[in-house]
Amino acid sequence: MNAVAERFNRVAPADPPTVLHLRVKAIRPAAADIRLFELSSADGAPLPPWSAGAHLRLQLGEGLERCYSLCNTPQQRDCYVIAVKREAASRGGSAFLHHQVEEGDLLTAAAPVNAFPLVVDERPPLLLAAGIGITPLHAMVADMAARGVRHRLHYFARGLAHAAFFHELAACSQGMSLHLGLDGAETGRAIAAALAGVPCSSPLYVCGPAPFIEAARDHARQAGWREDDIHFEWFAAPTGASHAVIHASDQDHHVFELVLQRSGVSCTVSPGQSIVAAAAGAGVVIGTSCGEGFCGSCESTVLEGLPLHRDSVLSAAERASGRTLMPCVSRCAGTRLVLDL
Repeated sequence: MNAVAERFNRVAPADPPTVLHLRVKAIRPAAADIRLFELSSADGAPLPPWSAGAHLRLQLGEGLERCYSLCNTPQQRDCYVIAVKREAASRGGSAFLHHQVEEGDLLTAAAPVNAFPLVVDERPPLLLAAGIGITPLHAMVADMAARGVRHRLHYFARGLAHAAFFHELAACSQGMSLHLGLDGAETGRAIAAALAGVPCSSPLYVCGPAPFIEAARDHARQAGWREDDIHFEWFAAPTGASHAVIHASDQDHHVFELVLQRSGVSCTVSPGQSIVAAAAGAGVVIGTSCGEGFCGSCESTVLEGLPLHRDSVLSAAERASGRTLMPCVSRCAGTRLVLDL
């Protein structure tokens, strides 16, 4: 939450999310400015199963919702564990969790969704993580270690004090290289060296800040990696030129008809309104996760109409085909849009 050109690995459109009531069982430090939150079922009921790479969407009050990667292992069924970095420029989520949530508190969440799944085959994967991007990859490494799957991990951090899960990874990873305090050029060279150390047929998993992901993808392409073998996950909608969305068009501000074919519902999408919101108003819930067009979990099939894409998931070729869109952010360039929902 697995990848092809200019996109993540994506999951099928989701059913309406299951609501979970979770108790904060424990809070503990993981690294500088990073805390671990251990969440258990408030009523003792079994937690829904999940797979490495999945994330949990938490409701944090006053309409604030944020997604956090699960970083324990799927084999641990009595709790979910997330790692949250306190961001100086927090949009509200990390500040809320670091300063307002205490042990024993209750939180509401949707069941885990995986838009970044680990696909295990006979090829040992290479994993590249930077900063807090280690969270989903820690779950992958722990899962592979538990199952005896060969792998290689390169972990980039500002310093040892910032390297969350370092000791756990050192104990369970079959091969971990730690890169500390590198600048951009040094990071690029280290990424290139890591790629050169494995066959270009190796599955590649990347997570971290947008510049790190872009550097890893660029080096992998140059080294001969197929796009299908490059798996990655953003923590936020990227803003770089290569992922620019369509802006400033009169098409963003017109009314269009939305038809949800399988549901037998037709409604109007107003200027400034999302397809998801219009559908909800007509009684149809479209399962979403990020709500910002960067996770791909709400991808929907277009049966009729011309999509106006505003996501950072689809490739240029996929956008041009007009076969799918992300209803959380995309609109219609015409007057009528029919979706297979």
